[in-house]
Order: sequence, then C-alpha cells, then structure tokens
Amino acid sequence: MHGVMHSVLMALTLAAAPKLAVVEVDAPDLMMGLGAQVTRALVTEAQAQKYDVVTPEALRGKLDARRYESLRKCGGNTACVAQELTGVGVRRAVVGKLSRDEKNYLLKLWLVDVDTLDVIADVDRPILIAARRFQKDVEQAIPPLLRGEREARGTLIVDSNLADAQVTLNGEFIGTPPVKLSLKPGKYEVKLERNKYLSVTRLLNVEPNQETKEFIKLLLKPGELPDAQVVPKLTKKDETPEAAPLKLSALTFVLGGVAIAAGGAGLTFGLISRGQEEALRTGYDPDTAVYAGTRKQALEQNRNALVANIAFGVAGAAAVGAIISGIVDGTRSVQVTPTASADGAGVSVGGSF
Repeated sequence: MHGVMHSVLMALTLAAAPKLAVVEVDAPDLMMGLGAQVTRALVTEAQAQKYDVVTPEALRGKLDARRYESLRKCGGNTACVAQELTGVGVRRAVVGKLSRDEKNYLLKLWLVDVDTLDVIADVDRPILIAARRFQKDVEQAIPPLLRGEREARGTLIVDSNLADAQVTLNGEFIGTPPVKLSLKPGKYEVKLERNKYLSVTRLLNVEPNQETKEFIKLLLKPGELPDAQVVPKLTKKDETPEAAPLKLSALTFVLGGVAIAAGGAGLTFGLISRGQEEALRTGYDPDTAVYAGTRKQALEQNRNALVANIAFGVAGAAAVGAIISGIVDGTRSVQVTPTASADGAGVSVGGSF
C-alpha cells in the first residue's frame, strides 16, 4: 500500500512539473564562452526548481541544425519559438541573447509560454564590463526569471553640489543634478562633469526594490576660480603722480592785476615822456644852448618820466609778489618769511618748487 501511494505521488509531481526547453544562448563568436556560461546557469537553476528540463544537447537531437539555429535566433519572438518547437512537446522555453557595447555586456532572456505565445518573464540587463561581476549578475537574474517573476527595478538618485553639472550613465547623458531614474538591477557607471571642475566617475549598484542615493561633490581644478569669483586681470599701476589742478588765491590775482595795471600805466607815461623829450630836443639851438620849449614843458616831461619809473617799479614788485604767491598756491610747501638786517629788510622764500 505504501509503495502504491509513493508511486502516485511521484506521478503527480512529474505531471505538475512543466517541461522546459533551455535553448542555447545566442552570442557572437567572441562571446561564445560567456554565452555557454549563461546557458549552463539556466539549466542548473531550472533543474533546481524541479522543471522537467530539455537541455540544449537534447534539443539538438530532436531538431535538425537549421531549425535549431533558427530557434536560437528567435529571441523574444514567441511565435517563432513556438513554431520551431513544434513536435518537441514542451510547454515552456527559455531563450536568450548576449551582446555588448563599448562599456556593457547586454544580456536578454525570455521565458516563453509555448501554448499561449506569451512572454511570462524577461531579463533585459546591462552588466558593466568594468564591474567584473558578470557571473554574479547572471546568477542573480535567472532564478526570478524561471519562477515567472517580472524583473524588479531599483531607483537611482544622483545629486551634486553643482546644479549645472553634466550627468552621464554608462556613457549616455541623462541630465543635470538631481536626477532620479528607475533602473534594472545591476552596476552602473555614473560620471559628473563641469567646466573648470575635476570630473568624478563612480560605479553604483542598483538593487531590486531599493533606492540608491549618491551625492557627488565636484572640486575645482587647480588654479581655477568659480564663475562668480573671477579676479580681473592685474595691470601695472602708473606711478606717475597725477597733476593736481592749480588753484590760485585771491592775493595772487590781486598782485597779478596790480602788476598788469602798473605796467600799463608805466608804459603810457613812459611813451608820453619820451615824446615830450624828443620835442624839446628838436628845438635845441646849439649856438645859444637854449631849448625851444618852455620850463613848464620840461618839468612836465620830468614828471611823466618819474611817474613811468614809479609805475614800472610797482609793476615789477607786484609781479614778483604774484609769482611767489602762485608758487605758494601750487606747492603749498613754500614758506615766505620777512627778514631784517643792518643792510635792510626783505623776505626769504623757501620750500619745494
């Protein structure tokens, strides 16, 4: 009785386990080793999950070479997969494709329902080559795929001290900080750049159903200044002192005016005296030593000459005073000091001129 029950349970278990065809992952010739690695991981995990596995070797025995290669190339085309698996007797199949770009391995896997032509679950994951975690990411992605679970996503938030920095993800520009992305699990290369600042590159791990936050501070390059603190270009200061405008005092103007007026008066009386003298000399008789003019005319000529001399004297004194006063006004360091001695009186002028 016990043996019969055991046989029934085994039969029910086998009947409940779907038959799964694992198709060899399609990969370029230079990546055949990595493709075979993914295929082995699929077979191992399918067996661990109690699938009735039809291995790639078994499929090659059931299909001719053309049909098998066509099946490998089907990818996510469910109708293609179902057509090439006609007569094999499987309910599900897992197919895959592996390629790469400049920085990433590109892994795509599909779990296909052959009867309904539905994609039950899929994996579409870039695996950063520099991260050196291909095997780990593959082993992480396959179990939920074979359980029919849609691949969970994680959230990546990148912020910086510079709001206008350029943010790239795996070499592609994605915006300026802060950026928030919903990504498939895996390692991502994030790079921040800005003019005058040192660029920063980091490898960030995005976990399923988790939020990854990263604040990246950019530092100025040596010798650079922030845009708001640009120092103007230095130029050599002209050491020649700027000439200050000359301001003359009222005394200088008065003395100057007196000098001009006195000089004009002296010139006038001098000309009159000169004319009178010439008139008197013209009427001189050498035989009698008598001038033709009168005494009054002679006295008037002498008076005009005296006035002219006095006027010229005043003009000269006023001119000297005006010059001294002007120097004092211009330098402000000239000292004019009255002096007296047994020989007479005067002024001494000192200072810088």
